[in-house]
Amino acid sequence: MQTRPPNSHRSRTIHVIGRYPPPIDGQSLATQSLADLLQPDYDIRRFNMTLADRTLMPSGRLGALRTTSHYLGLKPKLRDRLSDGNPVLWTNISSQPSGHWRDLLTIMPCLRPTQPVVAVVHWGNFSRLFTHGITGITAKHLIHRLNRVVVLSHELAKQVARWIPADKLLVIPNYVRPLATEDEIQIKRQNHSSSKILRVLFLSHMIKEKGCYDLLHGISIAVKQGLSVEAHFAGRWNDNRDEGHFHRAINQLGLTKCITVHGPISDRALVAKLHRKADVFALPSILHYEAQPLAIMEALSTATPVIITKRPVLEALVDTEQGAFLIPPHDPGAIAKALQSLSDEKTWLNCSFAVRKHYETAYSPEAVRQLWINLIEDLSTWF
Repeated sequence: MQTRPPNSHRSRTIHVIGRYPPPIDGQSLATQSLADLLQPDYDIRRFNMTLADRTLMPSGRLGALRTTSHYLGLKPKLRDRLSDGNPVLWTNISSQPSGHWRDLLTIMPCLRPTQPVVAVVHWGNFSRLFTHGITGITAKHLIHRLNRVVVLSHELAKQVARWIPADKLLVIPNYVRPLATEDEIQIKRQNHSSSKILRVLFLSHMIKEKGCYDLLHGISIAVKQGLSVEAHFAGRWNDNRDEGHFHRAINQLGLTKCITVHGPISDRALVAKLHRKADVFALPSILHYEAQPLAIMEALSTATPVIITKRPVLEALVDTEQGAFLIPPHDPGAIAKALQSLSDEKTWLNCSFAVRKHYETAYSPEAVRQLWINLIEDLSTWF
């Protein structure tokens, strides 16, 4: 397909509706990034669905009711915003049964009958809507109304291909802006070659399912084997009890001198700094609805080798040939072995070059922007 120069579509209005920061999490950052990505090429109108008076989305029935009430309150504004009939990129479509009903009650009634809509699925368990007893039929009706459904990887596309027609289903990954320049990456590689300490970064939600405890025990094994490690853990907690439990685990393992716990970080400059200083990024997640963690992509952008769980959805993001170490779920011994391997200068350097090349090819703004422009231009009936 012949592409057009940037800004040639600037007069076309596109609504990007979803959750924007704060709070900062994978979905809100991805929504903001998508709007920013298309801003030079289209007239982007943002509609923020985030509930502004809390930092974290509450879970359970109470959280679902509160979120639905919030969305219902936004309906008049959203209906007015979308009344122009221009295309909609809907980035917070839910994979949860309760969220699905919320979508049917709050988002769908605001769409005009012929308004083009592209849903962007940020969840690894979207298929559950089609198999759940109370949402199987309504989910199919929802797909019928959508013009396109965008998922983040071919692995995720396989999971929903049974219910979403091939002509509606597209794969467009998330992207991140590079958190390090070529000069900064060169400095990083020079610092690594002159250091005897392996700097490890975990940046995600601080819950067991994300693998923070498995990584902690893997570091403990590697340290006992003689590896010098400096590890940084950054991310939000569910509550103070979880934070206290993690600190006790550090003390019990005798790792207080080599572990720094940052807690939640909202300063993106600090996030970038942590990535640039890290020799290894580790996310041994077993979270069942994991889709495409942005923190992994940020690590790739800074030429940082990664240790991730050997699961299809994560392997679709980066594999061994692209600079990743894939370890079995709940296997601190395998994590320690991967850390030992990455302490070898030649191994680390090869992985560093591989992950940066993979980022530039698959997840850079340039690569992903063109996929979105192709999608929008292919739907010529929008205009």
